[in-house]
Amino acid sequence: MKRRIFVFSSIIALMTLTLTSCKVNWFDKQYDAPWWAVATPVAIFTVAVVFGCAKYISSREFMCPKCNQKFHPKWWRAMLSVHINSDRVFKCPHCGKRSLCHIVRKNRENTEDEQK
Repeated sequence: MKRRIFVFSSIIALMTLTLTSCKVNWFDKQYDAPWWAVATPVAIFTVAVVFGCAKYISSREFMCPKCNQKFHPKWWRAMLSVHINSDRVFKCPHCGKRSLCHIVRKNRENTEDEQK
């Protein structure tokens, strides 16, 4: 797990460091901007988007196909999990098996009945 986080942060660091010199066009004038003036907002935006997506995915309820138990994953596991569309590979906290877990979708009829 620590290796994945290291690789992910290294890729982001390398992407930001590749911006050595930037030409910025502002109202028909061209300015030279230092690399950090562009890299800092890009890095902050990237971290915010990744964190927001991970929190959203971890707020969803997943079902283990092996034991049919529902669970909420931790946000960092959701961020680093392998996924295909909305299904993600998690280790079930109940049975301990690693498998492709599906999002539990609520029926529209159930949510309308709960609101009444």
